[in-house]
Amino acid sequence: MPTVEELRASNIDIARRYLEAINTWDFAVKRELLAEDIVFEMRYAPPGFKRRMEGIEDVMAFLETIPSLIETEGLYDFRFETYHSDPGEVIAEYKSDMKMVIPVELKNEYVTRFTIRDAKITHFCEFYDPIPLVIALGGRVEPATIESARSARTESA
Repeated sequence: MPTVEELRASNIDIARRYLEAINTWDFAVKRELLAEDIVFEMRYAPPGFKRRMEGIEDVMAFLETIPSLIETEGLYDFRFETYHSDPGEVIAEYKSDMKMVIPVELKNEYVTRFTIRDAKITHFCEFYDPIPLVIALGGRVEPATIESARSARTESA
C-alpha cells in the first residue's frame, strides 16, 4: 500500500498528465485518466456552455468538440497542491495562452479541483473568468455602474 506522500505524488502526476493531454489534444490519454462515472464541471461557464456533465461518454463527446473552437490550448505555469486531509483532492493553478480558430487569442487563469480515486479522475471542476471567453467568441460585456444599478432598481419598482 502506498504511503500518503506516494499517493499525493501519484495523484499530482495524474492531474499533470491530464492537463498535458489537453495541450496535445491526446484524447486517448484523457479517456484513460477519467473514471467511467466522471463528473466534469465548469462552474463559471458563460451561457450557452454546459456547466456540468456526467459520465465518460458525455464528457468525451464535449471534449472532442473543443478543437473546432480552439487551435491550441497553450496551458502553462502549472502549480499543484493536494489537500492535507485527502491526497486524492488535487488543486491545480495554471494559465492559458490560447489561439482560437476564429483567429483570436485568449488568455486566462484557472483553478481546477481534481478528485482522484484509484488512479482515475472522478471529478474535474474548473474555475475561470468567463469574460475573456465571451469576448473572444465575439460577445460583449458591458460594465455595470452604481448609477446603472440604481436606475434599473428604480425602473423595476
